[in-house]
Amino acid sequence: MKAVFENKYARLSLVSITVMMIVTSIHHVYRLGFGLLVPTIILTTLPYVLMRWYANSGNKAILKSYSFFSALMFIWFGFIDGFMDHVLKASGVQNTTFLPGGEADVVKTAISLWSPEAGNIFYEGTGVLTFIFGAIAMGYLVRMIQAQHIADKAGQLKLSGS
Repeated sequence: MKAVFENKYARLSLVSITVMMIVTSIHHVYRLGFGLLVPTIILTTLPYVLMRWYANSGNKAILKSYSFFSALMFIWFGFIDGFMDHVLKASGVQNTTFLPGGEADVVKTAISLWSPEAGNIFYEGTGVLTFIFGAIAMGYLVRMIQAQHIADKAGQLKLSGS
């Protein structure tokens, strides 16, 4: 089990996808309210559960599930919501998302801060951070998969060489 967490890319992948999910959870709970708290907790803890399960079992299907889940979370929350809505809006480009309220200059939120400007900066900022942390997570995910592939090849060479 320790071998998986000793792989620095697996550890960095897990940490970065968890940070991305925490930021996107804060972003969406702020926008839509506390009704999303349970689903966001589940989606945030699922990568850890999958990685622990893989570490205990060594089952490649679980590692593939972790990779698929991470990529899916990045595509939906990091790219579609974070990049296409918030990064483009922050850079002054017309956003290209179909998400409800995405075209509004100031999006209505369930929770408010001390001023509408602060609330808007917080909301848009967490959207941008979701993309940034998601891109980092995808970089580490690719590196983790490459390292795992190299380790698998080395193991096959040892077995065939003995």
